[in-house]
Amino acid sequence: MVDRNCVVGADALKVLFIGGTGRTGSTLVDRLLGSAPGWFSGGELAFLWRLGLLRGGLCACGQKVAECDVWGTALERAFGLDGADAERMVTLRQRFWSIHLPLMAVPPLARRRFDRLEEYPSNVEQLYRSVMEVTGDRVLIDSSKDTHYSQILRLRTDLDVYFLHLVRDPRAISYSWTKLRPEAGFRGEVNMERRNLLTSSTYFYVSDIAAEALWRRDAGHYQILRYEDFVANPAAACARIAEFVGEEIDLTGVLEGNVFKPAPGHTTWGNPNRFETAPTAIRADDAWRSEQTRWRSAAAGALNAPLGARYGYGVTSGARLRQMSRGLRRHDLMGHPVD
Repeated sequence: MVDRNCVVGADALKVLFIGGTGRTGSTLVDRLLGSAPGWFSGGELAFLWRLGLLRGGLCACGQKVAECDVWGTALERAFGLDGADAERMVTLRQRFWSIHLPLMAVPPLARRRFDRLEEYPSNVEQLYRSVMEVTGDRVLIDSSKDTHYSQILRLRTDLDVYFLHLVRDPRAISYSWTKLRPEAGFRGEVNMERRNLLTSSTYFYVSDIAAEALWRRDAGHYQILRYEDFVANPAAACARIAEFVGEEIDLTGVLEGNVFKPAPGHTTWGNPNRFETAPTAIRADDAWRSEQTRWRSAAAGALNAPLGARYGYGVTSGARLRQMSRGLRRHDLMGHPVD
């Protein structure tokens, strides 16, 4: 495995990895940073092989990933006209998944598990380097979020990985997972994944605890950001991220006050907002406060209270807990009334 204590070479490719659980606003952070000169918004690159290549998903430019001027060129440049075997890449990635994270506590077992990845890490690194050669950018943003995937990049490649731990109020996350949305990456032919309260809460704990356990002590390569702080002052948040990575960032023409003016992008996967090109006001998304049922909001607050409080989110009161208990008898876990 790569020794993180070694000095990274000056020519090492910098990767800003946005980690944590889903529905935290990572695509917006990714796109805003990636609209600045020298920064490239890659999106959730862990899913490029399965969703982008095997299933024919769309790049943010509107073309299929394999046919995109940027990604198609990068793939050909990295792997030749025949390209990489996407199906094999999907199979190999499953050899180190989130269920294998506990093995990180036992280095010999972790090394054996990583060895089973075979050419997967080197192929990923080759593609990352190729796309940056095509674009000429300095920083590649990968908003895959999965901590186990970040460990592959960190320990089995020579990429210089910076982990931005993005967190959000768990009640907002819970609400976002209930919303029914068409998956724009497949032209709206299917809907985005939805998760019930217990599943979204489990992912909240697993993702964020793993992120802290595996990255927090890596001096200079870990930073935490609350989504609420980002939307309150996106310019300051971006400046702080740029300082963290050790790069300059120029948002002139991209961010005016809190209005984001997206540059044409090639974000491979993520929230459907990656396709939006019109100026957008960045503001707090508080729809969950009024549109989420009270019992579900209380339940999400209670289930996630220990970790939520660590990140500065309010702990559910006793009255709200009693309200939640009554609500559980009247609703299913998605927040729908029980007939």
